[in-house]
Amino acid sequence: MDLEQLLANRCSMYTFLARIYRSEVDAELLSQMRGMDLSAPVDDPEIREGYQRLESYLERCDASTLTDLAVDYARVFLGAGLREKEGAHPYESVYTSPERLVMQEARDKVLELYREEGLGRSETVVEPEDHLSLELEFMNHLCRQTRHALGAGDGPGVLKYLHKQQEFLREHLLSWVPAFADDVQRFACEDFYPAVAKITTGYLRLEQELIADLIDAVAASC
Repeated sequence: MDLEQLLANRCSMYTFLARIYRSEVDAELLSQMRGMDLSAPVDDPEIREGYQRLESYLERCDASTLTDLAVDYARVFLGAGLREKEGAHPYESVYTSPERLVMQEARDKVLELYREEGLGRSETVVEPEDHLSLELEFMNHLCRQTRHALGAGDGPGVLKYLHKQQEFLREHLLSWVPAFADDVQRFACEDFYPAVAKITTGYLRLEQELIADLIDAVAASC
């Protein structure tokens, strides 16, 4: 697979994961997921388990699935029906601040990174900037910028954005998403979100290795 196609695939994966965490599953997303082929062999055991669990869940979908998923989304990510501070609250600040509060230092740091990239706050976004969906969208943005640099024949630009991806992944996503995913496993009633959490953590860990390899390859060709 060439680098352009690889970057395009990575953009798609980050967009897909960001959508799942952004809001409840709707009929369009559920239909899209039921049409996905999740049976292809995967080397990574965590991703493989996630795909298997997700495929099994989607095969059992019925008229109540969207309601069941909406209830589970509220339970897991909003803490509905749980004791105070329980749940897998999808904010980096919750997992990196001593008091598990939103709008802490992690939010300020990612906001600064977004602004460095010229990204303003959309009027439709109400969540703090360190929400998981927004951090995944930022990785998508960095992948797209890498594609633009590649298309322009800008080798140093490609390297710059690969290094930004590597740093954001290390300093932010991988610093808290594994613990968040563990909480998803604890609090979910349906198997859907635990499956997606497995896929997410497995994918982010693979990304760490992939980006390092890409940096070496691009640096050698410059």
